[in-house]
Amino acid sequence: MFDYFYKLLHAWSPDLEINKYEQLVLTELLRRGHPEPERKIAGGVRSFEVRYHPLWKSRCFFLVRTDGSSDDFSFRKCVDHILPLPDSMKVPDGRKGGGGAARGRGGRGRGRGSRGGR
Repeated sequence: MFDYFYKLLHAWSPDLEINKYEQLVLTELLRRGHPEPERKIAGGVRSFEVRYHPLWKSRCFFLVRTDGSSDDFSFRKCVDHILPLPDSMKVPDGRKGGGGAARGRGGRGRGRGSRGGR
């Protein structure tokens, strides 16, 4: 389940509406996994988009309500509520998940066989 949403988040082009099928799946994820789904979905959902979060500067799902307002949500926290993730994949409170040098991104450029200039 985690992989499905992770791949969707990173495969979809930013600032474009996600298709209707994926919208249904994301709505269901919010309903089942978000601690306050009524508040998050209040007023109805017009669409979902992948955007860069203004604070964290990373890709994030945003829901766009029928009144035009938008709000981000953590798919990782929603999935964890439905199907608990291993501790190594959980997001600490108040912090984004999956950034930095995790999984070979960032770091000092010494991954995948580089010998570090030797």
